[in-house]
Amino acid sequence: MRFLQLGKDNWARTRPTKEGLTFLVLSLFVGFAALNTGNNLLYLTFGMMLSFIAASGIISMINLSRIEVKFDPPEDVFALTPTPLRFHVKNLKAFIPSYSLTIDIEGKKAFLSHLPPKAVRTTAVEFLFKRRGWNKVPEAVIFTRFPFGFFKKWIRVDLGYEEILVYPKVEKVNIEKAKFREKQGEVEADRRGFGDDLRSLRIYNDGDNPKLIHWKTSAKTGKLMLRELQDNESKRVLIHFHPAKSKGELESQISHTASTLLGLLERNYEVEFIAPDRKFTPSEIDRFPRPVLRYLALYN
Repeated sequence: MRFLQLGKDNWARTRPTKEGLTFLVLSLFVGFAALNTGNNLLYLTFGMMLSFIAASGIISMINLSRIEVKFDPPEDVFALTPTPLRFHVKNLKAFIPSYSLTIDIEGKKAFLSHLPPKAVRTTAVEFLFKRRGWNKVPEAVIFTRFPFGFFKKWIRVDLGYEEILVYPKVEKVNIEKAKFREKQGEVEADRRGFGDDLRSLRIYNDGDNPKLIHWKTSAKTGKLMLRELQDNESKRVLIHFHPAKSKGELESQISHTASTLLGLLERNYEVEFIAPDRKFTPSEIDRFPRPVLRYLALYN
């Protein structure tokens, strides 16, 4: 029946609350007392109590029917960082409002006290993804104890997404050390540019600027040597990612690399990222390095 459409699998689960169990036991006690004594007042009371139980089930079923929940996946999710998962809840019923609705995701809840007919309300549930990479979207349910609180009735919600990409955990790092050179096993940051001061000499490679060839050193060594200058104006950083072999060290390296990268970008550095199997230019990274974070999230 379309009017009683109930969630993902069109079925509502029911469980009595503590108050509901107390009321059921009391109802049975009154029923037995009525049978033993034949008292009409007890029969009347027992009948009213049963009608309350029946009415509670029917009203809560209508309250949950034709509730549409749409999941708005967050664009950037980091491991071990609370992330608000946004939901748009719509009451598709034409004339009947819904009351006391709660969205529950593994114990994290968002409450809607009143949802008028044809109305949409937006709410969010903070959730913590524990690891990087593809994570299953947790199962969501929407439940109610309306109208009397005797029963908790819930339905499963079809969110439309099975997995969500989670970036590595971000931690605090000392970016000041990365202004010139930082090397901590997994991250090497090196500032180079076109300033006045000589930073170092290296072998000339194809594509390098021939104006920067250091001819005296080249004559001594017999190889073309290139001058690398300190960057006086632009702030450019080269990050090398050297993954460790052990899983524990690798996770720490990935987290530190992502944290350093974001910290440098916050300070308006132009960052080039070099990994064992690919390279990301500053134009690819831009102001928010989603390609690099995706690479690190799915590495190995």
